[in-house]
Amino acid sequence: MAEETMAGRRPRFWIGLLAIIILLIFLYFYKPFETYLVAHIPQVHFSNVVFWFASLVGIVGYVISHWQSFRGQFGRDGAVLNVETLLFDSLQVAILVAVIFCAGGTLQAVAMLGEHLVGRGAIVGGAFGEKLLAIILMVILAILFYLLHHVVRAFRDGWTTRSAPPRGSLSD
Repeated sequence: MAEETMAGRRPRFWIGLLAIIILLIFLYFYKPFETYLVAHIPQVHFSNVVFWFASLVGIVGYVISHWQSFRGQFGRDGAVLNVETLLFDSLQVAILVAVIFCAGGTLQAVAMLGEHLVGRGAIVGGAFGEKLLAIILMVILAILFYLLHHVVRAFRDGWTTRSAPPRGSLSD
């Protein structure tokens, strides 16, 4: 009976997700929506939609991850709450969201550089250098956040000391 209930819910989720994606695509190409959005929300332009999408993915991912983490902690044993596990889970998710933001910013910077080059801008100049530097800095930040994620994971799992390999004589 429980399997029938779970199987019955799955198509609804995918149909709802597909409907939301179709709605977002429609709104992206619907000019009155673009003019309304640009007129009423400052600093939002359709030229930076890639970063806005990455921001939305990061925020939704953060919320879902926290919901699953808290649900898992309270579902196991309601009387005992492991705060250390929740702290490390929250920290790891926050760092991975920062990686998503950096990746979105990098994609947006690449799109802006491509738009600059297609728009017949000066190839060697200040604007080109700024856009190229933005790409390089965003990639460096993404790599640093990714490495920080592994450091936090190592703290959570505990440091394992490795013994040195046995030394053999050079004549062997």
